[in-house]
Amino acid sequence: MASTFHGIETSKRALFVNTTSMQTLSHNIANATTAGYTRQRVNTTEARPIWAMGMNRSQQPGQLGTGVEYGSITRIRDGFLDTQFRRENQYLGSWEVLNASMVSIQNILNEPSGSGLSTVMDDFWNSWETLNRDPSLLSARVAVAGAASNMTDTLKHISESLNNLTSDLTTNIDKKVMEANNILDNIAKLNVIIRDNESFGDNANDYRDQRDLLIDQLSTIVDVQYAEDAVGMVNITAAGVAVLTGDAVTNLTAANAATATAGQLEGYTKSLQETDTIRNQLNAMVNTLATGDIKVTLRNGYVTPQQMTALNQVTLEDGVVIPAGQVIPAGSRVATSMDVMVKGFNGLHELGYTLTEPPTSGVPFFVSTGGGFTIDDIGVNQDILKNTNNIAASSKIENVNGVDKVIRGNSDVANALASLRDALFSFPASLTSLSKGSTDDYFRALVGDLGIRASNVERNFENEQDMVDNLQMQRQSVSGVSMDEELADMIRYQQAYNAAARNMTTVDEMLDRVINSMGRVGL
Repeated sequence: MASTFHGIETSKRALFVNTTSMQTLSHNIANATTAGYTRQRVNTTEARPIWAMGMNRSQQPGQLGTGVEYGSITRIRDGFLDTQFRRENQYLGSWEVLNASMVSIQNILNEPSGSGLSTVMDDFWNSWETLNRDPSLLSARVAVAGAASNMTDTLKHISESLNNLTSDLTTNIDKKVMEANNILDNIAKLNVIIRDNESFGDNANDYRDQRDLLIDQLSTIVDVQYAEDAVGMVNITAAGVAVLTGDAVTNLTAANAATATAGQLEGYTKSLQETDTIRNQLNAMVNTLATGDIKVTLRNGYVTPQQMTALNQVTLEDGVVIPAGQVIPAGSRVATSMDVMVKGFNGLHELGYTLTEPPTSGVPFFVSTGGGFTIDDIGVNQDILKNTNNIAASSKIENVNGVDKVIRGNSDVANALASLRDALFSFPASLTSLSKGSTDDYFRALVGDLGIRASNVERNFENEQDMVDNLQMQRQSVSGVSMDEELADMIRYQQAYNAAARNMTTVDEMLDRVINSMGRVGL
């Protein structure tokens, strides 16, 4: 049968449960703006009734309830949305870094613009067109030297900017690796705290929130795969490395950036590859322009400064016919045009004659300190910068009173050099979509390819950003604190608490009548 104080016990339980619910609600409101916080709810159930089934149960009909009790305080969170969010968030981290790097590379090239490399190259070729019209004009020669210096300086500036970008990316990899390791250390500590707290049967809600937030942050940096074990500790694999097992951390290194399949570390790795690609493409253009194999035509009257081999049959001024592929002696004056293979701009310039007295040939226009030409290792020959008469524009010399002199009005070599602007060079097929074309065509293809890649990266970044934002909104709709909902619950819990308190007062008055008033008839 029911206890005399059954009503008080029932009301007490209601007071305790509603008090706990109000305290939990207050915790939700206090953390409404806390990053990573998940709203919590008190899980209530009916208390065990007085009479249970058994042979000795009372004959009194029905089961008399004993009120309410709560079994746990849990987070309202959807693990499926967490998994989706972190998977897309790691891809967002990668695209975000790569997009920023592509913007930086485009800014370095500064194309199209009135001050970019294409404009500087146009000025270089135009200066040769001017020199072709009057090869003895000093101002034209100075313009050639100046335009060439501007072009090589621009190339070196691009190289320096790419070097700085590469250095920044490498530094950021080290920083992000350090940040990831710090996050892993904190997750390991939380693993221990969660295991110890939940071993007593409680839910470590706030500690789990902190750990989930750290996993979210880690997913921005590197790809993560995680699973929770039987005691509540989460194990994590990142960049192909088991970085966290229980409370044991295996630190990531900068080398692990190369094995990352998502996250900012992968973005930095891809950015370095993009930087190398642009550098290799520009190096190929510069080296091909300076020394790439190209067929040129030298006009009749050309005087060979050295032994040469023509691709066609050549007739000399003295009537001697030299078949194609055979050696033409040095000092020979050709009566017909001759086709020869030269090593790029330098090779053609070395076949011309300078304005110096006596005229010389074999002067390279571009020089480098290494074996090949690159954007950071190319310069104009100092002999040309100091004396523009060393620009070899002429193909003809004559002997005057036993002294060789250049024919000053001749500009055959200058014309041939200017024509290299439209000459078809062969470029490495693996670097751009163009394997054969002029240097202008190649640079346009280089910029076009970069623009296409940058556009694709930007589109993927924006799509991923939208997807992550939508998933975050879905997570917040499930786990976030809604003030309207919390205030409505506050009124509900308050009214329930007041009703339980009034019920306890009523029961107390009833007991007071029984205890203090019964048996006192006539008094």
